[in-house]
This record gives sequence, C-alpha cells and structure tokens, in this order.
Amino acid sequence: MTKINEKKTPKKRKKNVKRDWHKLEKEFLLGDYKSVSAFLRKKKIENNSHARKNTLGWATKKKQKNDIIVAKTIEKVIEKESTKEANKIVNTKDTATKLLEKINLSIEELNKYFSRNTKKTKTVEYDNDIRKPTKEVTEEIEEVNEFFSIIDRSGLKQLTSALKDINDILNNNTDSSNNSTSFVEEIEKAWRNRNER
Repeated sequence: MTKINEKKTPKKRKKNVKRDWHKLEKEFLLGDYKSVSAFLRKKKIENNSHARKNTLGWATKKKQKNDIIVAKTIEKVIEKESTKEANKIVNTKDTATKLLEKINLSIEELNKYFSRNTKKTKTVEYDNDIRKPTKEVTEEIEEVNEFFSIIDRSGLKQLTSALKDINDILNNNTDSSNNSTSFVEEIEKAWRNRNER
C-alpha cells in the first residue's frame, strides 16, 4: 500500500478579537435585552467560557437597575399624590376658616331684624283747557328700619351645625367623641348664658 501524501489543511482558528467589555456591558445594561445570551447572539459573540467570564454579573446589575427604576417611579408617583392630597387639605382648611369668619359675622346679626316701608306718591298736572294730564311724576320713598329682638332659634341651630362641621374639618375628626368638650359646645353654652341675662 502506498501512502498518499495528504495535505492536511489546518483548521481555521478564529482570531482572538479584542472586545471592549465595559462598553458592551454598558450597552447591555442600557439596552432592551432580556438576557445576556440574547445580547451575545445579537452582537454575534460566541457564548463560550471566555464570554461568560467577561459577562459575569451583568444579569444581576440589569435586575438591580430595573428595581431602582421601579422604586424611583413609585416614589415619584407617591410624591405627586401626597402633594395633591396636601393641597386638598390646605384648601379645605382655608375654606373652613373663611366660612368660620362668615359665621362669626352672622352670630352678631342673629337678633337683628329689618323692616321696609315703601311710600309711593303720584303727582299729576292737568291742563284744564284740553282736560288731559300734561305731566305725571311718581315718587317712591323706601325706609329701612333696623331693630333688635329675641334671637332666631332656627338660625342659631343652623350656625351651630355649621360650626360643628367646621370643627370636624379643622380637627380632622370624623367621629364625635363625648369625652371632651368641643368648640361647638362651648359656643352653645356661651349663647345660653348670654340669653339668660
């Protein structure tokens, strides 16, 4: 048997390509890749021991980055909602304070009454020659009198109810407690004492 000189063709070895693994890591972390292996396939990098060694920990960093994004998003949503809620509370308290000022003015007028008297005078000038009116003037005089009498009890009840509501708003009390004397009870007691005089 004769040996035939066979030429062996050497296997083509892939050149050891130098890659910037830090740049690739940054691209993976900031990209929309589901896994490291999907990233390597997309970049046409062989998933061998060398690649796994250089990509070690990338998946964990990506998960941590996504967790931070979720946490910051939740934090911003909570901050915006709490700001809205705080503004609602401030507006409610401002409105309650303005209403309280109006109620204080109304308390001073609970026993004040007004009467109106209107007097109309009609003057007509006649021309006797033609026997018809030549000029007609109507004069109206209105007189408003203010007087004081007993306190309007229904008005007092309405104001007391409004004060109770304002007290609940200002103190953030949704349930009424019987243990302590409330602001409204103090006002009612003061009115009773005033009326007894």
